[in-house]
Amino acid sequence: MIRLLGLGVVAALAILITLWMRDSPRATHPALVRLPAQMVWAWERNEDLRWLPAHAGVAYLRDSIILSGTEARIYPRRHPLLVRADTVLVPVIHVDASWRDPPALTQQQQSIIVERVLRAARNSPAHVVQLDFEVRRSQRAFLRAVVSAIRQQLPADTALSITALASWCAGDYWLRGMAADEIVPMLFRMANDDATLRKQLAQRPYFSRRQCQGAAGLATDEPLPRIETARYYYFSPTAWTPASWFALPSKSP
Repeated sequence: MIRLLGLGVVAALAILITLWMRDSPRATHPALVRLPAQMVWAWERNEDLRWLPAHAGVAYLRDSIILSGTEARIYPRRHPLLVRADTVLVPVIHVDASWRDPPALTQQQQSIIVERVLRAARNSPAHVVQLDFEVRRSQRAFLRAVVSAIRQQLPADTALSITALASWCAGDYWLRGMAADEIVPMLFRMANDDATLRKQLAQRPYFSRRQCQGAAGLATDEPLPRIETARYYYFSPTAWTPASWFALPSKSP
């Protein structure tokens, strides 16, 4: 009986360890270790960031992809982005789905997204690429498949970062085992989850899910929630200026 109990304890521990490992981030990717702790998101508009301090980097929109029916329409960046030669740059691929003509989520659409991310990664001196995919609940399995395909085809020295709704890192957690090297929960535009998540972070300034503890996205036009993490990405609804950057309190909450 004692021996059987011992085996049962061992089996239970093995299950717990397996679950912990599935919820744990892989060892921090070397490219992410080298990335600045403060990053500016530069969206689709004219941006002159030559004034940005040397310790900050820029995650810039490179391509937008709209999924509609069986199509995947690609819109490369149209507006100029000005930075100093020494500014660390991370290309961002933004993907959204049409409401009027919901996407079929075909293999071809997946392949197009993967190809654009891989192409962006090849031109990333920082060896980091970011996917910003606005998925609905019914499209989560598709996102997981896309992320898995990207990570499998990316060179080992290149890190894959993805954005996520903040709720995905809390009560609506479904990201376990996601094949991304960095998950960036966006702590703004949180709609009905705003008050609850801010209250939770005020009590404990980090997400309990280990995959969500490495980075956070914040916005200049909303109160900054209390969050402790290794890297902050900042979104501004208007073009960045030195005033909007230096108004951020110590560049972290």
